[in-house]
Amino acid sequence: MNNKCNALVTASSRGIGFQAALALAEKGCNVAINSRDQKNLEAAARKLKDFVGNKVGVEKIKGDISKHDEVKKLYAEVVKKLGSLDVIVMSYGNPPCEPCELIDTGYEDWSYAFNLYISSTMEMMKSAYLYGTSKTSFVIISSFSAYHPMGPTSLSDIIRGSLPALVKTYSRLYPEKIRANLLVLGSFKTEGATSLIKRLSEEEGVDEAAYWKEFVEGISPLRRAGRFEELREVISWLAFAPEYLTGSVIVFDGGTLNCIL
Repeated sequence: MNNKCNALVTASSRGIGFQAALALAEKGCNVAINSRDQKNLEAAARKLKDFVGNKVGVEKIKGDISKHDEVKKLYAEVVKKLGSLDVIVMSYGNPPCEPCELIDTGYEDWSYAFNLYISSTMEMMKSAYLYGTSKTSFVIISSFSAYHPMGPTSLSDIIRGSLPALVKTYSRLYPEKIRANLLVLGSFKTEGATSLIKRLSEEEGVDEAAYWKEFVEGISPLRRAGRFEELREVISWLAFAPEYLTGSVIVFDGGTLNCIL
């Protein structure tokens, strides 16, 4: 692998995004990490350095990918600092209202979710096509729940349901500049997932550990959540997989969809 590769991972100060950044740094990529919160960015950069030392560069770029202009600015700033981009991992947070009842959502919630998941990804691919000096490998992160919407996250699940079409279309129309694949994940015990389960268990008056065991781990035939080392392995592989793998949907969910569909 080219040890001078350059990568951007959005929403990467913690959770899935941080693990993606760590996976690429472990493979020798200079990594640009992104968050809306400067304090979280600083903490994530220190944590990355603890894992990989000074073997690769780590750039910290603040920005909100739910805002169109900030996505364009983010791409331009990363290229200015790193010189080029070989890999872009599109990781996302959740809409602020979640967990929320779908009937309680408003126009602003839907607009936010669309901009967060779809508009940001489209704008990043457009920037790579127009300004990239070589082909960019995109790894787009989604969830099994986009295929089986869950009540508390149904807003984001419905919007993320469009990501397969986006990935397939851009890969088909612009193969000379874009290689995009969708990574559909099962459950991982991230900070965000833990916070979500805590709120849901409190609302329903259920023990948090029991809720996690029954409604998260229990819906996979493996009866567990994914491990971060497994996640890093699949992300680093997908980022540098053979070129012939493009426009594909890769399901990495511990068999969860097989059990609930």
